Amino acid sequence: MTLSQTITALTLATVTGFFSLSAAAEPLSVQPVPRTKQFDWMSVSGWYERHAADVALAEKGEARVVFLGDSITEGWDYHIWQDNFAPLKAVNFAIGGDLTQNMLWRFEHGNVEQLNPELVVMMAGVNNYLHNKATPENTFAGVQKLLQEALKAYPNAQVILQAVLPFGKQPNTPERQWVKDTNKLLKTLADNERVSFYDFGDVFLQQDGRISKDIMGDYLHPNANGYSLWIKALLPVVKSTLGEG
Repeated sequence: MTLSQTITALTLATVTGFFSLSAAAEPLSVQPVPRTKQFDWMSVSGWYERHAADVALAEKGEARVVFLGDSITEGWDYHIWQDNFAPLKAVNFAIGGDLTQNMLWRFEHGNVEQLNPELVVMMAGVNNYLHNKATPENTFAGVQKLLQEALKAYPNAQVILQAVLPFGKQPNTPERQWVKDTNKLLKTLADNERVSFYDFGDVFLQQDGRISKDIMGDYLHPNANGYSLWIKALLPVVKSTLGEG
């Protein structure tokens, strides 16, 4: 091998190594991937079916408000949704179990279509911790990427970015600290004039910081009582952002 060939080979190896390191350094939370994990309560095929239903709604292009999230957003009590969000022509694109990377994949595969909403209401990130033990920084990166995609996909929409809700019965646990650290980072995303950040976590907490089973049966997902408290905090923000008082 000549000197010139050696230099070229070393240069290519260095460049290749650099990009390999860059790819490895990129957190999973920002890498769009479809659902691959089977759950007892939802198969992979079931996940694709729900995504297909969302795409069908997106193709109609009639939604004024788009909700993005995981099971906590997907699980809105039916009557509360019908009474409060349905009249605003809202659609719910949340799917239980989704990580930010799953939500990013769905954005790339049909969740936009003909939609031109006035408002996006989003909450994401808790599953990155629950399933992958993602750090606050990595979770933040995933939500930030998702927010960027939403702003690009829906150029005429304002975004209500919600903090990750507290979970776990007791306060002062590693899980609660993760929530606090993650939300502290998420709050910085409201520096965009199209983005507003709201932390409704206190709605679900007792005075001593504990979560009651009467509000979240599993200390993670709100039940009907929990959603009744949440709607009182969220709905005025939604209506105000839409210019409805």
